[in-house]
Amino acid sequence: MASDFVALQEPVDEDAIRTVNFFNGRLLTGNDMSREQAARREADARIGLALGDGIANGLQVAFKGNGAPGGRPAAEVLPGLAVNREGVVLCLKHKVQLALDRAATPGADNVACLFGDCAPLADGDYVAGAGLYLLTIAPAFTSEGRAAVSGMGDASPRCALDVTVEALQFRLLEIRDELFDADPGQPDFRNRIAYEAFGAGVLPGWPADLLGAGPRVDDLLETMRGHGLSDGEVPLALIAFTSAGHVFTDNWSVRRQISLRDPDDMFSTLSEPRRSGLGRAMFRQFQDELVEAMNGPNTIVAKDRFRYLPPVGLIPKLSDSRIGEFFAGMTVRGPVHIDASAVEPLLRESFGAPAIDTDSPHAVWLYRVAQTRIANEADILVFANGHLPYKADARFNLNHWNYANYPLIP
Repeated sequence: MASDFVALQEPVDEDAIRTVNFFNGRLLTGNDMSREQAARREADARIGLALGDGIANGLQVAFKGNGAPGGRPAAEVLPGLAVNREGVVLCLKHKVQLALDRAATPGADNVACLFGDCAPLADGDYVAGAGLYLLTIAPAFTSEGRAAVSGMGDASPRCALDVTVEALQFRLLEIRDELFDADPGQPDFRNRIAYEAFGAGVLPGWPADLLGAGPRVDDLLETMRGHGLSDGEVPLALIAFTSAGHVFTDNWSVRRQISLRDPDDMFSTLSEPRRSGLGRAMFRQFQDELVEAMNGPNTIVAKDRFRYLPPVGLIPKLSDSRIGEFFAGMTVRGPVHIDASAVEPLLRESFGAPAIDTDSPHAVWLYRVAQTRIANEADILVFANGHLPYKADARFNLNHWNYANYPLIP
């Protein structure tokens, strides 16, 4: 039928933003101003939706012991900016000292929704002593003060509020044991739970069935969408406790840079920028966990501590004599020398590569930076997925004679 078609240059107004038209002599009501505010929020949200959801900067979380009043567990959240799945920008301008339990919140009775278009978030359910939890940030709306009224309206005095405050709130959601496969009692629990959050799309076997593959998703977080995590929230960190106390706080397992979600087709999944952002998160998650592990009392064996490794990682102060210990049970080649200028390109190329399966017999390349060794400075070992292009071929007028390697292919 002709009515099913839209003509060229005909306005399509079904989902249009409608703003109040102001003119001299118009009688304005509170409802008119509310409609104008709603239109402004909708316009802002559409900009947010065009960017995608995730964290723009900041909002790192650090555990601060039992420093909250009453000896309760505490965390510090740094200033930063994020966008949720509804397109709402969440801005924290000052760091926050956060008590990690649900004690009574001052002013909680004053929480309000704007224009009746929001519902209160379900309670977080932290129980001190044990469990895995997801810390999130979300919008919150409160009111302040009382406004003077003329007596012309019929609004109740309790509705004559001066301002609506567009604020923030933090939630701690329990991730129940049946929602993940990792064993909390194993030394590789943090690594395994991180890769459940990254999703199966980062594993080596994912491309084997490209025609049948769906879009990559953050598997654990998508599971939580059906267990209390709303589209209004942005995940910040995983926090794990046992009955003995805090075990770890892991930012990068659930922290995502702002990006659009992959559409439901193979070609978009392979080409859109979300995957490279996930690669950055895999690298940063490993580096954070490695630093904490190296500060501990025990010797690190990769297969015991890490079920998966990022496609490229940096291990500081690992001597040649300890390489075999760290990579025990894995197939490695090297270390061989590379020029310092090759390190960053190798890392950036890895952001679209699959994780390293520490149970796989596939080789992992080990590199030393030639200039670091020449300067007799503390060594950094670079490891790389064997499927990434080899970077250590010697090239005339570029590599040092005593720190060069024969090419693999003549």
